[in-house]
Amino acid sequence: MQSSAMRWLWRLTVLWGTAIFWLAPHPPMIDLPQHAGQIALMRDMLLDQSPWSDLFRINLFTPYLLGYGLALPLSLVMPVVAALKVLLTLAYFAFVLACVQLRRHFDADPRLDWLVLPGFFGFAYHWGFFTFLLAAPIGLWFVFLAEHFSQKPTPRLAVGLTVLGLLLLASHGLVFLFAVAVGGLTLLLRLREISSRALALTPYVVLALACMAYFLINRQINVGMQTDLSAVTSWNGGLMRIPKSIIYTLTAEFSGKAVALWGAAMLGLLATPWLLGQRPQSRRRQAAWMPLAVLVGIFTLAPSNAAGTVFLYQRFALFLLPAYSWIFGGAESARRHIWAMPFLVALCWAVLGVHSLDTWRFGQESADFQHAIDTLPPGQRALMLVFDPDSPAAGTRVYTHYAAWYQAEKQGLVDFNFAWFPPQIVRYRPDRLPGIQPGFEWHPERFDWVKNKGSDYRYFIARSKHPLPERLFDGADCPPQLMLTSGEWQVFEYRGCP
Repeated sequence: MQSSAMRWLWRLTVLWGTAIFWLAPHPPMIDLPQHAGQIALMRDMLLDQSPWSDLFRINLFTPYLLGYGLALPLSLVMPVVAALKVLLTLAYFAFVLACVQLRRHFDADPRLDWLVLPGFFGFAYHWGFFTFLLAAPIGLWFVFLAEHFSQKPTPRLAVGLTVLGLLLLASHGLVFLFAVAVGGLTLLLRLREISSRALALTPYVVLALACMAYFLINRQINVGMQTDLSAVTSWNGGLMRIPKSIIYTLTAEFSGKAVALWGAAMLGLLATPWLLGQRPQSRRRQAAWMPLAVLVGIFTLAPSNAAGTVFLYQRFALFLLPAYSWIFGGAESARRHIWAMPFLVALCWAVLGVHSLDTWRFGQESADFQHAIDTLPPGQRALMLVFDPDSPAAGTRVYTHYAAWYQAEKQGLVDFNFAWFPPQIVRYRPDRLPGIQPGFEWHPERFDWVKNKGSDYRYFIARSKHPLPERLFDGADCPPQLMLTSGEWQVFEYRGCP
């Protein structure tokens, strides 16, 4: 058993994890500015204060309804970025709590609760999968309730599991599929022992029908809004797929020295249960293995990109360390290794320390952008031209969508915009689609003034470490003029011809 001092140390480390979201004015999460822009646009449209209402419609069939629904009331009383930080903080707390509840249920070693702390800041965090992170604890609670239901199905638990599943479907479709797969397979393990099989299967039948109905309705709604990404399916196979999936637990980086450092940290974390004298639980505890088994299936068989959604399997690295920790037996049967526990604590602190330092450094680095945005008047339309999205501080392409903070904070409209995508709460109207389509954000050098409707934009927010292409605004009768430079950011203003 852990000492009281060690439990308090663990609790303080949890608080440290929540503080990371607040170390920079804007967290270094790639897609987060787009989610912030969605929330600000939704709020202004509902309050009839948006200058862009004629371009958009509210999409109530979003699978992100819960995340955006929670952010909306918060955005009425605080800045959007603060609302997102509050929700991420609560999501981290809830994720840790759900992991601890499942660990207790599976009778795993409480010392391994340390393993659930660093993984929240891995691939999904760096890419800014905001709604995925918010849905993660709900998915774990579904697994927890499904495990109880599979042991003793009752009408009350059936109703609870169905309601929680529908809530999860409205939170994030991928987390829904993962949690239902774990719960359903766990039920199948025990189906022979269950007398009322009809009752046991009812929640899963209802959830399957709800998922199919959502898919069909959503497909009908999106007629005429297909993009080149909608039909792309890629698998990213190869020998490095599984090693990458493991390292993505701690980071989104996979290049140079970073791979070796993060790989070594991950190997150390995976080794600690064995160093503590633990061994995987016996076959009589098969249910404890099910989350890990489903994850292995995802890492091995799931596509990387499909149906207009990218990084499908990579984001599930979030669940790897918790699922791994649950397969090990209770602490009372473990041999004690005095140095193993300090080693585990030090590794967790090292990972959180790196993320803390990177976030703080990013806050300093990104100040140039904030200066540029503060200079711009509100309520204008802008196009982001990010030729160099990489952040030395964050180590990722965090500036890819960074200009969308202008939309989130100053009632502007910035393209490329996530309003193209089916899951978003605010969608472009099919007859008002912009000239900037998905995929442009990665190739701003392809900008064509006529094809991409350059005259629709007042501002062009560019980032580049090198001189911009001389012919960038070719085709404009009166090219945009440089308005300001702030670090590696440049803002051009288009006023048309006199």
